[in-house]
Amino acid sequence: MTLLPFQRLILDSLLDEDALCVVARGLGLGRVLAELARACATPQALVFLLNASDADEAALQEQLLALPSGGADACVLRLVRAETNAGARAHVYRQGGLVAATTRILTVDLLNGVVPAELITGVVVLNASRVSAESMEAFALRLVRLRSPHAFVKALSDAPEAFTLGFAPLERTLKALGLRHVRLWPRFHVAVQAGLAAARAPVAELRVAPTRAMVDLQQAALDCVAALIAELQQATKLLDPELVSVEASLFRHFDAQVKRLLAPHWHRLGPRVRAMAADLAALRRVAELVTACDAVALLRHLDALLAATKASAGPPPWLSLDSANILYSVARARVFASSEPCPELAALGLPAAIAPVLEVPPKLPLLARILDEVGAARPAGPVLVMAASLRECRMIRDFLASARHPPVVLRGTAHPRVMVDMLRAFFRWKARVSAASRAPPRPAQPAQPAQPLARGPPPTKRRRVRGASAAGARLPRAPADSLEQETAELATQTPAPPDEPSASASESDSDCASELDFDEHFGILPSSETVLVLPYSALDNKDLLPAVQPTHIVMYDPDPAFIRQIELYQARGFALNQVYFMVYDNSIEEQRYLSAIRREREAFETLIRQNASLVIPITSLASPVSALALARRSQRSALQTSVDPLVVVDVREFRSPLPSLLHAAGFTVVPRTINIGDYVLHDHLCVERKSLPDLVQSLKSGRLFNQAEAMTTHYTYAVLLIEFELNTSFSLQPIGALSPNIAFNSLTSQLTLLVLAFPRLRIIWSSSPYESVAIFSDLKRDSAEPDIDRAVSMGQSDDSVEKESIYAAGPIALLMSLPGVSLRNYQSLARKFSSVREICSAPIEDLAAVLGQESATKLFDFVHAKQ
Repeated sequence: MTLLPFQRLILDSLLDEDALCVVARGLGLGRVLAELARACATPQALVFLLNASDADEAALQEQLLALPSGGADACVLRLVRAETNAGARAHVYRQGGLVAATTRILTVDLLNGVVPAELITGVVVLNASRVSAESMEAFALRLVRLRSPHAFVKALSDAPEAFTLGFAPLERTLKALGLRHVRLWPRFHVAVQAGLAAARAPVAELRVAPTRAMVDLQQAALDCVAALIAELQQATKLLDPELVSVEASLFRHFDAQVKRLLAPHWHRLGPRVRAMAADLAALRRVAELVTACDAVALLRHLDALLAATKASAGPPPWLSLDSANILYSVARARVFASSEPCPELAALGLPAAIAPVLEVPPKLPLLARILDEVGAARPAGPVLVMAASLRECRMIRDFLASARHPPVVLRGTAHPRVMVDMLRAFFRWKARVSAASRAPPRPAQPAQPAQPLARGPPPTKRRRVRGASAAGARLPRAPADSLEQETAELATQTPAPPDEPSASASESDSDCASELDFDEHFGILPSSETVLVLPYSALDNKDLLPAVQPTHIVMYDPDPAFIRQIELYQARGFALNQVYFMVYDNSIEEQRYLSAIRREREAFETLIRQNASLVIPITSLASPVSALALARRSQRSALQTSVDPLVVVDVREFRSPLPSLLHAAGFTVVPRTINIGDYVLHDHLCVERKSLPDLVQSLKSGRLFNQAEAMTTHYTYAVLLIEFELNTSFSLQPIGALSPNIAFNSLTSQLTLLVLAFPRLRIIWSSSPYESVAIFSDLKRDSAEPDIDRAVSMGQSDDSVEKESIYAAGPIALLMSLPGVSLRNYQSLARKFSSVREICSAPIEDLAAVLGQESATKLFDFVHAKQ
C-alpha cells in the first residue's frame, strides 16, 4: 500500500538528513517506519532499531510483511534478546538487515567487538522522547559513532507533549541523540491538511446526556481530587501548581507526573505524604471509571478501595471528606437500595432486603439502537465499534449479547439480564471478601465536616458546577464505612446461587438442543452481519482499518488519534458510509478529549518556536561529560601514558547510567561477568554500587552482608558506593528521623551494623552518577590497570561465598554475636541448621563438624552455661 503524499514527504525528509521527526498521533508513523526500514536495511547493511517496545516490534513486523515482497532482498526484522548467546548474536549481526536488540545487549556487544563495525550503517530510534543523556540509548549511539563515524541516526516520536516538560527538553534530547535537526509534523501542517482534506464520511455527533447520578459522582470525585491536591501541595511544597491541577488529573500521565515531581525527595517523604500520592492516583482512576464502566463495576471498585483502607494503619484523609461519603452513597444508590424482604430476589440468589436499581450507562441503549438501524440498512461491510479499554469492550459485548434475551423483572421493574448477573456476581464477591477477613470490623466513624481545603473549580463549565453543588446538598451524607459494612452484611445473607441457568448457559443449551441444524447455527458469518468491538490499543501503529474495511464506525469513546486514522483510511480511497461519534455531554470524558487536542496543539506550537531559535554547538554533541573528561585528562602527570584508564564492569551494571558516563569521561569500559563487586578499578580495589532502593532491599535480605564479606575477603580495598539519583536530594533521611537506638528496621542502624561487622569496608556517598565518575577518577589516580582475567576469576572457586543471599539481617546479626561464630563460618552454620533452636539443641559433635572443635566448644559452652 502506497504512502500518502504527506507521508512521502516525512519519509523523504528522514532519508535526506539525520533528524528528529516528531509526528502527531494517528498520522501513520508506523507506515513511515516500515518504508524507512525497507529503504535503509538491506543484507549489505546493518541497521539497529533501538528503544522499541514489544508492541512496536510486533507492529513493525506486521507492517513489513504487508509491504510488497522484494524477493531475496525483502526486509525482515531480526530480534536479539538476552537469552541469545554471543555466537548467535554475532551471526545475526553478520547477516545484516534490520536488527532489534535490547539496548543493554547491544552496548555490551559493541564494547566487546561482537558487532562487525564495517557493516554498521545506521540506527533508528523509536520513542525518542524517552532518550536522555544518562540513558543506555545515548551510550549505544555514542559507541556506534565511534565504531562507524558515517552511520546515520534517525529518531522518531509521536509524543510532542513530552518535549515540553522540564528545562530545554528539546535541546537536551537532541544532544543525547547527537542530532541537530528537527522535523515537526502536526495535524495543522499544510501538507497534512491537504492530504486529509479529501473525501470525508458523514459524522453523526451524538452528545449523550449523563444521568444525574453520574454528574454527582464526577463532581464528588473531582472535589476529592482537588482537596487532596491542595493538601499534598501544602504538605510538600514540591508540586508545581501549573502541572498538578484538577484539569491535569484527567489524563493518565498525571500519576507519573506527580511521581516525577516527588521523586527527588521521595526517600525523605513521610508515610502520610506517600499515602496521599497513592490516594491521588486511586481517586483519579475513580473519576475515570464513572463514565468508563457500568454502575456495578464502579461500586465494586469503590468497595475494594474501602477494604484496602481497612487493612491500612488508618483511614486516608480524603475519606473523611463529605464528598467521599457522597461518592460511595451515590455509587451504591445506582445499584440497589435497602427495602423490605422479597422472596423473589432470594430465589434468584440476591439479598432479599434490597431493591435493585441497576442503572444502565446511557450510551449502551443508544449503541444498541444504532446497530439495529445499521443492520436494517444492510451495509456491504462490517461494523466497527471502538472503545477506550478492554473493560468497556467486555461491557459492550455482554450488553449486546444480553439484548437477545428477555429482561428480568425484579420488584415490578425490568432489568437487562447482564446487569442482574453482574449484581449477583457482586454480592458473591462481597461475601467471599467478608469471609476472608474475619477480623473484628472497625466501628464506623461518624462523618466529619469537610476540611477547610481550597476547592478549585473543576475544568468544566460553570453552570455544571452550580448544578452539581446544589445536587450535593440534597444527597445523603451517610458515612461510607457504615454503608460498606451494611453492604457486607447483605452479602453474607445472600442465599446459595440457584440452579437455573444463566443467559450464557441458556444460550449453550439451546445450541445443544438443535445439533441437527448445524448449518443453521454454525458457519461463515456474512461481513454485513459482523460487529467488531475493539479497544483503541489494538490499532497502535497498525493498519487495522484497511484489513477490516468497515462501512460503519461507532466511536464509543472519543479519541483524537483514531479520528485521524479514519481520515487516513478515507484518504486512501476506502468507502465509509457513516461515523458515529459518542460523547457524554459536559463530562470528564469530553473535557479529557478537548484538553488532549489543546495540549497537543500547544506542544507543537512551543516546539516550532523552540526550533526557530535552537542553537546546538557541534562540540556539545560529543558527550554529556566531555568537559569532565578533558579536565580529568589534564590532571594526569607527565609520567602517565596517554592510554585511557580501564575499569572492569559487571554486565548487570549496564542497567544503570554510570557505565555510560564513565565511557563518556574517557574510561575504557570492559564489560564482563564478575562475581565479586560491580566495578574493579585495580587488582586490589573493587566497588559495589548501590542505589537507594537497591540498598534498602539488600540490607533487608542480608545480601549486602554476603557481598561485603566477599569483597573484604578477596580485595585489599573494598568500597560500598551509595549513589543517589540525578536531581535527588542528597540526604538519606530527615534529621528528625534519626534515632540514638539500634533498630533492625532502621536504615542507619543496619548500615552501622554493617560497618561494625566489616571494619575494612569503606562507604563512599555519591550525590549523582556524574559525581561517581569524579570519584572513580580520583580512585584510579596513580594506580595500575586491573587484570581482566583475574577480576573475572575472583571468587569463582570459593564455595563459601554466597552468591545470592537467603538470610535476613536480623538472624545474621544474632549468629555473629555468638561465641565461636565468625564471618568465615556463619553461612555454613546457617545452611546446616534451619533455626537458632536447632543450634542450641545440637550436640557438640554436630557443631564441630561445621565449625571445628575449638569454635564448637565455645558455642556449646555458651549455650549450655548455667546461670
